[in-house]
Amino acid sequence: MRKWILAGLFLMAASLFAGCGKQETAAVKPAKLVKVQLIVPKTADVGTNIPLKAVVTQGKEKVDDADEVKFEIWKKNSDKNSSMLEAKHDQHGIYTAKTVIKEPGTYTVQVHVTARKMHVMPKTDLSVNYKKPGSVKAFFHALRCPFCYSWLFTCRQFGHVLP
Repeated sequence: MRKWILAGLFLMAASLFAGCGKQETAAVKPAKLVKVQLIVPKTADVGTNIPLKAVVTQGKEKVDDADEVKFEIWKKNSDKNSSMLEAKHDQHGIYTAKTVIKEPGTYTVQVHVTARKMHVMPKTDLSVNYKKPGSVKAFFHALRCPFCYSWLFTCRQFGHVLP
């Protein structure tokens, strides 16, 4: 009887180890990361068009099929009032948008890129300053503007932009 029990245990162990043989698995290459180069000017003037650009790549390949590219802009230390701008694809992995900022200060620009099942969000700072008026232009603006008291202080305290 012991022989039969030992023989049964031996067969069970043999079948268990036969199932655990060496298996070959297909080598899966890890996907290369999507990288985004955010191109925004360091400084800009109040009321002017500010170009926003993002170059999206994966390895050496330019990504022309991003699912979503949006630019988010908010005033530094005040992320409650952010604005989102939809970017359009130009060519060769370059996505662009333009914005106009009406108040001086330091702003944060962050791009949200969703491409090839990855999400990347680099950000940078942008300093927006008053436009420096030319003396003749400032003088004539002060004559037309009811808020400007002197052409030396043209619109600085009111944030107007010279035409």
